[in-house]
Amino acid sequence: MRTYMDIPYVENGTQMQLLDMYLPDGDDFATVIWFHGGGLEAGNRKRDYYAIPMVERGYGFVSVEYRMYPNAKYPDFIEDAAASVAYVIKHIAEYGGNGRVYISGTSAGAYLTMMLCMDHRYLEAVGVKQEQISGYISDSAQQFNHFNVMRELGFDPRLERIDEHAPIYFVREGLEIRPLLLLYYENDIKCRPEETRLMYATMKNIMPDAYVDIAELPGNHCGKPTYEDGTLILIDKMYKFIKDCE
Repeated sequence: MRTYMDIPYVENGTQMQLLDMYLPDGDDFATVIWFHGGGLEAGNRKRDYYAIPMVERGYGFVSVEYRMYPNAKYPDFIEDAAASVAYVIKHIAEYGGNGRVYISGTSAGAYLTMMLCMDHRYLEAVGVKQEQISGYISDSAQQFNHFNVMRELGFDPRLERIDEHAPIYFVREGLEIRPLLLLYYENDIKCRPEETRLMYATMKNIMPDAYVDIAELPGNHCGKPTYEDGTLILIDKMYKFIKDCE
């Protein structure tokens, strides 16, 4: 495995705008871009327990840091996510990547993933077309407004609210999206399973031709459940989804 740490993905950026690459030794690999969780206010990109098993399966894994509260405001973190995707698409061939890129994340990182998937303006602003993305993997995202975005806007963060800050807001007839896998947990955060199931049902009703799948994982919110052999169930789901997309 090859590792490249602390790569800036924007010019004159901050220490919160760096990414780490974990890559197979060979060439011609697809790449997973990963956004960490933490409520848009905590967490970090150091996630080699996800990176190593993906690299062992022959995929590149890019873990991204992004600006967070209290120093960031909406939509800084989404713009950072888009900028990191643009950087990877532009440069991954230099490391042996084949150009196939999957965007993924957990919890708050899954919210970023979903906003890039559903509101195409963010990637378009950095010169990335949706057809350049091979697929999206959302691990327990808020499909309604994120609670910390709600707090920034002056609302009670316990509310379930849909507006332009919510991925589900952008579901519409005729919207073309790339393949999407929606994941949530048996014992997830309150309302997270319901939001995810509603997102899936809404998309299948309004966008019946969209490639969208859904799965419930055992255990707690982002709890890294494993099979008896120690394999991370999340990694197994991601791997099978990517293989199906290929």
